[in-house]
Amino acid sequence: MGKRVIFLRGNQKKFITDLKEKSCLSWKELSRKLNINESTLSKSYAFELSSLSYELFKKMISFLGQNEKNILDSYKGKVVAEIIVIGRKVMGEQKKKFDEVNIVFKNSSLDLDISEINYSRTDKKKNLSIPNKITCELAEETGMHYGDGFLSAKRYDYRLKGNLNDEKEYYQFYIKPLFKKLYNLDIELKDYKTSYGFEISSKALWQFKTEVLGIKPGNKENITFPDSLKVNNSEILTSFLRGLFDTDGSLYFKSRYGYESYYPEIKIELFSKKLIIEIGEILKMLGFNPNVYLRENVGIVSLNGIGALKRWEKMIGWSSQKNLNKLKTWKSRYSQLNETSWRMSSNGLRREPVALETWVRFPPSASSKGGKQ
Repeated sequence: MGKRVIFLRGNQKKFITDLKEKSCLSWKELSRKLNINESTLSKSYAFELSSLSYELFKKMISFLGQNEKNILDSYKGKVVAEIIVIGRKVMGEQKKKFDEVNIVFKNSSLDLDISEINYSRTDKKKNLSIPNKITCELAEETGMHYGDGFLSAKRYDYRLKGNLNDEKEYYQFYIKPLFKKLYNLDIELKDYKTSYGFEISSKALWQFKTEVLGIKPGNKENITFPDSLKVNNSEILTSFLRGLFDTDGSLYFKSRYGYESYYPEIKIELFSKKLIIEIGEILKMLGFNPNVYLRENVGIVSLNGIGALKRWEKMIGWSSQKNLNKLKTWKSRYSQLNETSWRMSSNGLRREPVALETWVRFPPSASSKGGKQ
């Protein structure tokens, strides 16, 4: 854990103002010399919205050519462990408001017509089973398909492959049991040249995905959210999002307000701009405030800030151990943000917070409600 420098109220502003005056530089010039953002220096630090990192403080006193002890004594400052210092603006990140859940899809039926599914000889030999209802597990697996999956347009082939370096645990301990539960399939996981996962050939599974669920096979550039999942059920929608973001999205913590790896961002980039727009609309239905960007080749949806992170964890969550580890590290680093406020209820939130070690729940039970309980 790093260190920070805190001053008696008003003295940090005085220290930075004196630094600027003695340097005879503009805010832009001084920020370049210190290798920090101009706004961070002239606003967050100068107006005492955030304390100074010890490394930045050392740069400042070196720039002034003065002794550290003399500076601390003169400006009534002290060096402390970073974990006990959280600025006002940082704490304010948790106070953002979110809308109530308002699903506009009218359909409430979760039944699926699988009467026309044809089973090949291999399907029958494997005792393949096809779900006749939309469940949270099926919705999550469909999200995985939209993320890491590929359904051939010419053969009855389906493959699901993830990152070779950091997703093996996710595939071994979550995805493999999920396919056994949903389809009674014992998938064989293995390393490929640049990925990890499985490939299967199944007439019944291919027909189920394309004709019953309504998933377009082949290139996913113009894929859209399946009509079969457009239901007035937040648990089904959140399960789909969990599967999609676990496989093709990212959880990242940016450095901001002078705090390393502090500011959360949940993001996904897809070639299908239509799907990106639909994801943004679903997130709005769930009360989020998504940022949606349409660029030349890709569409992007992002959620930023602690409030969005907490709402996501409570409503949607993660099944990927990679993302759960990132969240656990962040919570440990900024424990003051989590001791009480992380457990505060928010409007429209469904899931109850639990201990970190119980976040990964598997195998999924028939009574599960779209999320790790």
